[in-house]
Amino acid sequence: MREKIYTTTTKILWSIAACLALFFAQVIQTTACPVEDITEALKSGKPTLELRLGYEYSNYDDPPGNNRHPANGINLRTRVGYRTGDFMKTSAYVQLQNVTNFLEHFRYRHDGKWRGDKSHDVIMDPNGSRVHQAYLDFTGIPDTTVRPGRQEIILDDARLIGNVNWRQNGQSFDAVSITNESVPDVTLFGSYINQVNTITLDYLDLDSLILLNSRYTGIQDQSITAFCYLLDTEDDTDAARDSATYGLRFAGKVAMLNYTMDYAHQSDYQDGEDHDGNMFNAFLGGKIGMVDVGAGYSYISGQDGDDRPFDTLFGTAHKFNGWADQFLATNGGALRDGLEDIYIQAGTKYMGIKFLAVYHYFDTTENDAFDGTYGDEIDLLITKEIYKNLSGLLKYAYYNNNDNSANGFNNPTADEEVFWARLEYKF
Repeated sequence: MREKIYTTTTKILWSIAACLALFFAQVIQTTACPVEDITEALKSGKPTLELRLGYEYSNYDDPPGNNRHPANGINLRTRVGYRTGDFMKTSAYVQLQNVTNFLEHFRYRHDGKWRGDKSHDVIMDPNGSRVHQAYLDFTGIPDTTVRPGRQEIILDDARLIGNVNWRQNGQSFDAVSITNESVPDVTLFGSYINQVNTITLDYLDLDSLILLNSRYTGIQDQSITAFCYLLDTEDDTDAARDSATYGLRFAGKVAMLNYTMDYAHQSDYQDGEDHDGNMFNAFLGGKIGMVDVGAGYSYISGQDGDDRPFDTLFGTAHKFNGWADQFLATNGGALRDGLEDIYIQAGTKYMGIKFLAVYHYFDTTENDAFDGTYGDEIDLLITKEIYKNLSGLLKYAYYNNNDNSANGFNNPTADEEVFWARLEYKF
């Protein structure tokens, strides 16, 4: 095994602080009125505020002998931020976050343990506060933004890298990111990450996560993206999650239809072995009268002999494969039997209210532990902008497990019913 390089967020932050100290020291020596300029940058900034009040109900069909009560939770997410004006082509943004649970009849994971009310089902929203984002933006290089610090990163449709904004705590990364648009119709993005700040208020230290993403939009109504994501965890065993993920994504419109299609392959990287997984997603949509309709297919490979399941890395998994969250194990590569998701959807807007209905049919791709149909799911969503900056939603998911017990199959999923109601204010 190669020798690991010990890197911590503290070291990176101290390095950034040292660079800033040298930068401002140089500015003070060479600029006539640096204090006034800095003061003006601070005064000309803009505050940000997000308030999200939510209620969640979850009733999971626990196995015999482990009958927990349905989960009920009411909580408020508060995010307060401030973005400064520019000073020497540099601006700063800081965003503080607090989640307060007023009703906590649910359990959740934090620091590797189950916490909360353990007699109830899961709602993954721990109480707590943290710095959600704190970064600098430097634009002194033409057509380029350099961003060091704690930041949200959302790439493409967030299937592999996202901010998991649906959960109250969300997800951010301690990283140095660079975005370049110097080539016409091309956006280049690169990031070096050494810590993930998760939705459970935990901090996942990494040796490194390198993100490379290139998007071309030179063809009218079309985009083509190529990406490479290199994950190197602190685990130095053969079972490490370390992997290299390469892929292509196509999205656009053709006549009256819109489409997305992407493919990714995963292979060994650093210490991790037996990575040979694949992911494929496709969606085709259009409009019939006032109704938007669409159909999609998702394939995520599972355990195939020694080959490990495909790992969807640090994506916003709730957005995909049903809102009941039966298949979140794709993040981490733990869905041993893989997943095929065939779905159809229809949505419309009436009197300012948006309606969306989705039906999913879930099947396995492998037969490592379970060879059969997982089940199906119905998802319903209603959203409405109530006033300027204030919106509300009602959301419902019902997952129906396919009971194969009579045939000796052990379906790893279970019936579940979930309901959400939320109000969100932003400025």
